[in-house]
Amino acid sequence: MLVASSAPRKKKLLELDIVRAAAILAVVLIHATADPTVELPTDSGSWMAYVAVNKLSNFAVPVFLLLSGLVLFYRYDGDWSGRQAAKFYARRVKQIVIPYLIWSLFYYLYNQWVVSPANVRLDVADFASMLLWAETSYHLYFMIIIIQFYILFPILMSLCQRFPGFRLALFPVGLALQAACYAYSQWVEPIPHSPSLCVTYFGVFALGGFIGLHYERFDEWLRRSFRWVLPVAVLLGCGFMLLYQLELSQRIFFDNVWYELLFTAYAAFAALALIRLGQLLLERQKRLAGWLLSLGAVSFGVYLVHPAILTYWKTRVIWESNRMLYYHTDIVGSFVATLAVPWLLVWLYGRSRRLFRRAGKPKLPAGDGA
Repeated sequence: MLVASSAPRKKKLLELDIVRAAAILAVVLIHATADPTVELPTDSGSWMAYVAVNKLSNFAVPVFLLLSGLVLFYRYDGDWSGRQAAKFYARRVKQIVIPYLIWSLFYYLYNQWVVSPANVRLDVADFASMLLWAETSYHLYFMIIIIQFYILFPILMSLCQRFPGFRLALFPVGLALQAACYAYSQWVEPIPHSPSLCVTYFGVFALGGFIGLHYERFDEWLRRSFRWVLPVAVLLGCGFMLLYQLELSQRIFFDNVWYELLFTAYAAFAALALIRLGQLLLERQKRLAGWLLSLGAVSFGVYLVHPAILTYWKTRVIWESNRMLYYHTDIVGSFVATLAVPWLLVWLYGRSRRLFRRAGKPKLPAGDGA
């Protein structure tokens, strides 16, 4: 016999799907503009524009992680138990671990096929050795980080439930762990695979968790503070971008700590600004909000599929011209295709699943309905 949860059902935060849409757009922009940042002359206006777009989009991964923390703590606050923890792990194996294994295998074979269609092979030992650190494709490291956070989340949620002080200290503790990891790696010895370790992003995940635990109060604060949150986010993003432009074009170097501070602060304020912008779009621009909600809803699928489309474009779509117009057309075309094709494929997949699910439901005889 199933017992319904006594916790009140919380409203869906639609603005977060708009933030997901912005973050997946940024992910595709990062990958589509990566080549021009290293191929074009550093004294050209085109190079500066591509670097600006690429670096200003760097908020994507930390924002996705912040959203993960926000949604998890928002969903389970007040509705957490040992039974919920068991269900949580079972659900995440189905939703994250299994897709990670499937897509790792796909890219293991696909990347071989792109290089040499006649020489595709499956070396089980080689494939297995690449799984731990997501080495079958450059974008799957995000899945490794998410899996680590999912392993830790029940512990963090239990601490928040048992110790009220920990609820308030969640963000400072997470930020301290992230800072300690960075300090050790920077000034003691490098930590292997640090870009794929959750502790590298613990501060932004914990910030998301803190917001999720106090979302109503956060919402009130954000509405009052948006007038300065947005400009701060823009200034931090421009500062982060300018560090790279000065280093690469003028050979002016800064200590790595400045990159880390600006990167983390920019991602945090970008997330806050995007949440409020999402709310404003839902209130004032419903048509645009509808498109972004659609993209946000399929963002995980777009994330999984888009490198396959981008790789195919770069290896099969050849622009034989030295004119910059064709070069820019190629980059813009790769971005459009890399976003639109996965969006369409994932949308069609979701629609077909819903149709099959409806077709599989038995029809109730007349009079048996509730």
